[in-house]
Amino acid sequence: MFAVLAILALQVATGLMADDEISASGPLTRFVSGGVVSLATGWHKAQGKWIVISLVISLVSLHVLAVLFYVLVRRHRLVRPMLSGDKLISSGNGNVAASRNDAASRWLALVLFALCAGVAYWVASLRV
Repeated sequence: MFAVLAILALQVATGLMADDEISASGPLTRFVSGGVVSLATGWHKAQGKWIVISLVISLVSLHVLAVLFYVLVRRHRLVRPMLSGDKLISSGNGNVAASRNDAASRWLALVLFALCAGVAYWVASLRV
């Protein structure tokens, strides 16, 4: 999973420094040299794009196969819990801890979302 996150971070980082020389350039292109922009653009448009597409196809396929395995072989009903986010577990199963779903965790999620949105807005404003 960390490798997937690293590839996605690399794709985002190169996109921020890429320049297609026609209509779009990343907001960080003015902070790096032309050589770095060229390398970032090459990676972002070629290798990075195809690695990300391959990863998405592979992970979606693996996910669908795993769900099919659990539904058909193990007889677990997973589709409804995947859509709702909740799965009922029998009370006799004492090794499953209850998930934390309180106001504090929701506020933390909201604060982190706002922080990420603020950073994204700041990076986008660097174009000027």
